[in-house]
Amino acid sequence: MNRRIAPPQPFAPVDSAETAAALARGSAIAFWIWGAVGLMQAALVWFMGAPEHEAMRGTTAGFAVFFAAIAFLLGRVQWRRPNRLLPGFGMVWAVYELSALSVSLMVGAPLGAAGLPGWSFGVAGAAMILCLLLHIGGLRGATGMARFASANRA
Repeated sequence: MNRRIAPPQPFAPVDSAETAAALARGSAIAFWIWGAVGLMQAALVWFMGAPEHEAMRGTTAGFAVFFAAIAFLLGRVQWRRPNRLLPGFGMVWAVYELSALSVSLMVGAPLGAAGLPGWSFGVAGAAMILCLLLHIGGLRGATGMARFASANRA
């Protein structure tokens, strides 16, 4: 299979600089997925939000769009200059999102903005699991890139 169109495999062995770069760029893909889910949630809040919360609809959607823009920007930075900091941040954020979702499910608290369909939380949870895996691979790839770069300097 052509490496350029193969999906990133986060637990693949990091045996070359090319593989390390591909894994590190997988973290950028995770940020873009996170941003896309944020835009989906903003659209759902705007168009399908509960009528009793109409006063907060714009603020909530704007907040989601703002965080989606940050995610797209972080993805662009990670794509252009892969590093270890952003995948680590992405892993922490994905774990936080998944733990918040889990706690909400356990205690019966509302999962997000009022009036959103239940399937949107399933999509967000599945996307966060995928993002977590891609960030793990991104961290492994960025570490491998640093290792290969230091081996080339020596």
